[in-house]
This record gives sequence, C-alpha cells and structure tokens, in this order.
Amino acid sequence: MYRIPSLTALRTFEAVGRLGSIKAAAQELGVTPAAVTHQLRLLEEELRTDLINRAIKAFALTKAGDELLEAVAGAFAAIDTTTRRIKEGAGKRILLIDSLPSFASCWLVPRLSSFYAENPDVEVEINTVGDLGYPAAVARTPNSVAIRVGLSAPQWSGLTCEELVHEEMFPACAPSLLAGAVPLREPRDLAAHTLLIVSRRPEGWSEWLAAAGENGARTADIDPNHGRKFDTIQMATTAAIEGMGVVIGRRPLIDLYLNAGLLVEPFNLRIPSKSSYWLVTRAGQPEAPLVRRFRCWLRRELGLPATEAPLTPELALR
Repeated sequence: MYRIPSLTALRTFEAVGRLGSIKAAAQELGVTPAAVTHQLRLLEEELRTDLINRAIKAFALTKAGDELLEAVAGAFAAIDTTTRRIKEGAGKRILLIDSLPSFASCWLVPRLSSFYAENPDVEVEINTVGDLGYPAAVARTPNSVAIRVGLSAPQWSGLTCEELVHEEMFPACAPSLLAGAVPLREPRDLAAHTLLIVSRRPEGWSEWLAAAGENGARTADIDPNHGRKFDTIQMATTAAIEGMGVVIGRRPLIDLYLNAGLLVEPFNLRIPSKSSYWLVTRAGQPEAPLVRRFRCWLRRELGLPATEAPLTPELALR
C-alpha cells in the first residue's frame, strides 16, 4: 500500500513549483490563491517540513521542496504520457493547441466544429493558461502547436514559426450606440462616449486616434487612456457588445461579431497592428501529419492560400 499525501495537494504543489508563483498556479488550477496556500500548508504539515522558503521575498523552494517537485513532476509527466497513449490507442488522436485566450475564445472555438467535421478521429485539447510566452509543450510534443502574437526578428531556437495574419484595428461598438444621444458619425464624437481599453495590449486607441488625426479628424481632446479597462480583448469586446462603450476591434478576432451584427464599425478607418499572429510548431523534424492537417485547416479558415513551403524558423514572439 502506497502512503502518499493528498493528490490535490501534490497537484497544487507541482503547479506552484513549475510556475514559480502561487497566483499563477491559482489561475491555472481555477481556484483562489488562498486555496492554493491552504493546500501547501496541508502538505507541509503532513510532511512536517517547509517546502517553500518564506524567509526571502523572491519565490524559492527549499531543498525538500526541490526534491519533491522533481519526483512529483516526473510522476505526473509519466501519468500524462500513459493516459494520452491510452486515449490514442482507443481511436482518438490528440492535438494540443496552446493559444492566446482571446484568439481561442473569439476566433478558434467558434470555428472548431468545422475542424471536427473534417477530422472525426482527432480530439483537440486547448490550453490558454500558464506562460503564454515560450510554448514549452510544443518543443517536446510532436502533435502540439501554439498560437502567438509577435514581431519578426529571430529569437528562439528549437521552434518554427509561420506568420498567419496581421491584426487590423478600428473602433467597434453595439449598433445601439450609432443612434444614441450622441451618434457616432465622426471620430470627434468619441469624446462623448466611453472608451473600452485593453490594458495588457500595447497597441490600441493611441495609434488609431493618431491615424485619425493624420487623416484630418479632430481627436486632440480624446484621452486614449481614459475609459473602462479590461485585461483581455475578450472581456473588452463583450463589454462593447453589451453597449458599455466603444472598443478597438481587432480583425480577425471580431469577424464573427461583425457578421452577426452584434458589433458595427462606425468609421471607415482601419490601421494595421505592428504584430502578427503566428503558428508555432517544432523545428528540425518533419511536420507531424496531425499538425499539418490543423495548419491547412487554419490557413483556409483565415482565408490564406494553401502552402506546402517550409515554415520560417525562429521568429520573435511575445
């Protein structure tokens, strides 16, 4: 009989050790930081030793914590590998997609039924939590891809990146705002409306207002930093659909909302983002057939031409 601590506590500890943060672990596990701290305390009480060094400000595991993390991470990795192999043996091939949250919720998930219809033997797993910078799973898992936003300078080894599309940015709002007390007919009318701001994106209102000014519009009295702020594109877009204000819409993310009439574009001015969406896959090895199938479907859904050309390696992402 194995005498091991609570699996919930061990899973929580593994997430904290891997991510190096109680807050990040809570986000990944879908619980509160207080719940994570409680599980860590229970585990330390059962083991009768500290696992986290609380004597310093920076996060660090104790020697015992390092030893336990190595063992627990290895065990969970082995379980994950075995269960995936069993699932695939049962007739389903698994494709892992590590995506930006807004791309997944606004663009990918609404179209996923089309991919399933063409690939009934594939099971898709989408991950939008954890570190959205370097997609480590892609480097170690053949049937794995990532969607990232980035520029075009070489940065990483071991990954291959294919440019998909640039974002187009422009104001968007609910149809009701067009006929409100202050109709949106010209960019200067934005001064009487609430701007919806995505706090984590470097581009947005400032760039669009500057472009509108260069085209002769009066925008000097509009503060691009004053408005209701959200940390994701999805939340800001949802707020716009609910009529809470005007958001900087980003194509292709809001295409479905525009086509459905949930959002409208009040002005005829779009500007390109400096960044593009990229498909990230493993480098140095032949492309996995499952990844190729997803890549071809993705390009077609984005309206891009089919291509069998080699992917562009090691491009900078952020």
